[in-house]
Amino acid sequence: MKSSLLLISISLLSLLVTGCSSTIQSYVKTINLALEDRTVSYTVDEIEASKADLLQIKAGGRDAASLALAYIDGDKYRWVSGDKVIFTMHHGVIIQSEGLDNELYYTGNLKHNPLASNDILPYSWARKLDLENVGYGLPISSTWRVQGEESRTYLGATFTVTKITESVIFPETTPFIDTSLEWENTYYLDAKSKQLLASNQKLSPQGDVYEMVYLSRIVRLMKSKDL
Repeated sequence: MKSSLLLISISLLSLLVTGCSSTIQSYVKTINLALEDRTVSYTVDEIEASKADLLQIKAGGRDAASLALAYIDGDKYRWVSGDKVIFTMHHGVIIQSEGLDNELYYTGNLKHNPLASNDILPYSWARKLDLENVGYGLPISSTWRVQGEESRTYLGATFTVTKITESVIFPETTPFIDTSLEWENTYYLDAKSKQLLASNQKLSPQGDVYEMVYLSRIVRLMKSKDL
């Protein structure tokens, strides 16, 4: 089932590509490279030449892997990993998964996602999650705050970023009654363009922390700033 979902997702990406067949073949080749080897690393030139947007992810104690952007549906971006996992993200927040041990089936109230705001960052976000082996309609609340600006280095270039933290409160429900039900997700936005460059987030109290870096986005900014 999960393998078929991966194949369907990769098939869908061809609908996003216009132009000659060689362009499509190059795009698919890039996807295959991203999925082929968990330890693959890219040079800046390789990332710039990629026909698919690339994202680096590290989960728990495992090696870093690559994800490729496979499908865009409005504000929802679907990324495919080398573990045959599909993450659907809404303005950088993971809202759905396919291929994890405990799937995130659904995230509600997306219109109030603070990272979707073009104006002042909203202070709070209440939404409901459907999480496999945990429950449905789980009420999640979080508070958001801007921590200020700092310097961070990606791909050898230094960026001034705005650090935003999300303090998450998870409901008291099995199997997490005796564990910490609060944690922080962190998002790093380019201070000038407001583009999300990296984030650390997890889906449940005992879940992995997903450390994500948007490689293609960073390279585009590097080129635009001549870094």
